[in-house]
Amino acid sequence: MHLHGRACVQRIFCATAAFVLAAFASSEGASAVAQEPAHATQAQIDDAIDRGATYLLTRQELDGSWKPDEHRYVSGQTGLSLYTLLKAGIPRSHPSIQRGIGFLRAHPPRWTYGIACCVLALHEADPELYRAEIEEWLEILLEAHGRGFSYPGLHEDLSLTQYGCLALRVAEKMEIGVNPKVWKALLDYGMDLQHENGAFTYRPGSPRSGSMTAAGIAVVHIARDALLAADKLSARGERTSAAAIDRGVEWLGQHLVMDHNPDPDQENKNAGHMQRWRLYYLYGLERVGGLTGRKLFGTRDWYQEAADFLVRTQKENGTWTTNYGEAHPGTCFGVLVLRRATAPTSGSRPPIARAYGGDDPARAASMRATGDTPLTLWISSVSDEVRETHEWDDERGKGLRLWRVEYFDADTQEILATIPGDPETPHGSDRFAAQVRMEQPGKYRIGARLLVRPIDDVDDEEVPILTQTIEADVRAIYTPEQKTYQAEFGQSAFTNTAVKIRASSENGGRAAAQAADGLTCYGWACAKEDAEPWIEFEPRRPQRGTVIALTPIWRSADEPEHWDQPTKVRLSINGKSRGIHDVDLSGSGKAYIELAKRTTIRNMRLEIVERSGGVHAPDKGIVGFAEVELVLREVKKARRR
Repeated sequence: MHLHGRACVQRIFCATAAFVLAAFASSEGASAVAQEPAHATQAQIDDAIDRGATYLLTRQELDGSWKPDEHRYVSGQTGLSLYTLLKAGIPRSHPSIQRGIGFLRAHPPRWTYGIACCVLALHEADPELYRAEIEEWLEILLEAHGRGFSYPGLHEDLSLTQYGCLALRVAEKMEIGVNPKVWKALLDYGMDLQHENGAFTYRPGSPRSGSMTAAGIAVVHIARDALLAADKLSARGERTSAAAIDRGVEWLGQHLVMDHNPDPDQENKNAGHMQRWRLYYLYGLERVGGLTGRKLFGTRDWYQEAADFLVRTQKENGTWTTNYGEAHPGTCFGVLVLRRATAPTSGSRPPIARAYGGDDPARAASMRATGDTPLTLWISSVSDEVRETHEWDDERGKGLRLWRVEYFDADTQEILATIPGDPETPHGSDRFAAQVRMEQPGKYRIGARLLVRPIDDVDDEEVPILTQTIEADVRAIYTPEQKTYQAEFGQSAFTNTAVKIRASSENGGRAAAQAADGLTCYGWACAKEDAEPWIEFEPRRPQRGTVIALTPIWRSADEPEHWDQPTKVRLSINGKSRGIHDVDLSGSGKAYIELAKRTTIRNMRLEIVERSGGVHAPDKGIVGFAEVELVLREVKKARRR
């Protein structure tokens, strides 16, 4: 095998757009005076990490992947997202982690950046459980090694080499043997790209930059450590490599900025480009700090400055983006920097624990909730007025007599949980805790009512006392639709054979061929003016199937009805109509058209005859499918009597 690759880092691992931070205060009659912004607190940093992780969780595709560029850089962004979520504290048992790993195993990476991120992710999840995959991918990675790492048939560069070293560092941790000659070549390659002043370049003759200086330090440090561990580095090599690291860190300290990737050779000549690589550069700073254990670069506290900048520039939805968009990689880099992902002492971070509700003395009763799946609910307090009204005379201060506590969906009024009380005795310190599990991810409005037995009651009267309504954001649900999608990986005849695909029209890059590429992050969509859209499949060899599965075009968590969605389709097989079928693509899964029997298909056509209207004005009128699959399931024969 040979590793394939193209400029993956420029597409998968990009930094954010320009946004120069300034804070000014002015007074009447005086010129504005620059003010030093307050440092980010640990609570603000933790909140930024959680918001970034939450954004990534809500942007996972139905098949378990994340955009962008899955067509060219298979599993690169998915591996990076998984690694980020695990570092952020999402437990390995979380459905998003399991779905993402399922995608990686079904779509193994082929190129350096993708392999490195996937190796990091599986190592973080469970190195022994996924040892076979890690070893296989590392073997592929080593096929791309010369002195450094390269794209097949193209040049080596320091950015690729940095990620190759990160993956091989995992091999060393797992005691998977790496030939010391490989490490020596990597060490020499990295040091050859260093200028006398300490800066590193992308390739010989390329400009110096902050991101490449961070990459060069990482390469030299990782290779040096591996050679020292194997007792294969001479005393001279040990001195010169240590000096190279020191000079590089000193250069970073002298040129440390946060709002762009420093590039002294071309400052102000290519500002937009260097601002695009800002977060990629910041993640490079984190690696240098983590690998070398240095709090200061020169006299500068790199982490505090990076944390201050990232907390201030995070968007409301939890992202860090670039002037090209690219929220997924940018957000990963931001979280990894704040989390100090490379530091050996970072350890495992407690899982993100969302808390809701609180005590309000003005309310008759208050509730709290924490968690996700399950969601734990409890009564946290009862007002003095309610106690005064309903505590029995000889039980003052001991609590109410309660028949039960009911937790309910405030929108549907469905009872989620009932916790029985004891109407014969006061409840004391009992919080009436309950755990509930939702069937689908989303935001839920939940309330509680306490059914109180009033003073001196003899008629079994129930007095309802209501708490406030809380809104809980539930995400850790492995839905039946998601399980089905994972189980059906690779089963479609249209992705396992050559198929000619035609459509009535195409919308930009949403080509017809993307409806059968095995990826839900891309798909076919018709032109906006196409009133009678259709898509047709003609396999080179006839294929058999019993079920046609349709996956909706991806919808964001913020705009679930962004596009039009098909509601009725006309199916034709081998030139004959098979009728009009209702399809429900409003949920989080697929819609299925069951064929009456096992059918041989030489040609299949789907015409969208009815659709629901999208809510995003620029995309209203555009409709299509992320995936169209032909699946052969076992047909159970009726037993003869």
